[in-house]
Amino acid sequence: MAVAVRESAITDVDRVMEATLDVYARRCDLATEMPLAELLAVPSDLGTVRAVVGGADRTVEIVLDSDVDAGALASATWTLTAKGFSTVVLVSLDRLGEAHEGLRGTPCRLQGWWTIEDAIVFGAFETP
Repeated sequence: MAVAVRESAITDVDRVMEATLDVYARRCDLATEMPLAELLAVPSDLGTVRAVVGGADRTVEIVLDSDVDAGALASATWTLTAKGFSTVVLVSLDRLGEAHEGLRGTPCRLQGWWTIEDAIVFGAFETP
């Protein structure tokens, strides 16, 4: 019997999620990774967007995938704020300008990220 094994490649989103969870672990704060759709009703194109939900500080850190328009997250940031969460949108440095434009005036913070030798590096928080 032949068994096919499919190895899935580790994506940038996977690495950002891991690095974000590691920050929470170092602070001894419980955090959970989940699709944004588990937190709130979102359009189907946002259903698989991944987020880290911090327990103690009620922060939702949404990782902006390369396939998602930053502006599409605007209503989600307002809904999360209404539910008592702070929202951070983690965006690759090359898309930070687009995120500022798409999320201008929304109740969230942006945080750029980039890689250095396979390590994720986070920039300072910015207000769109």
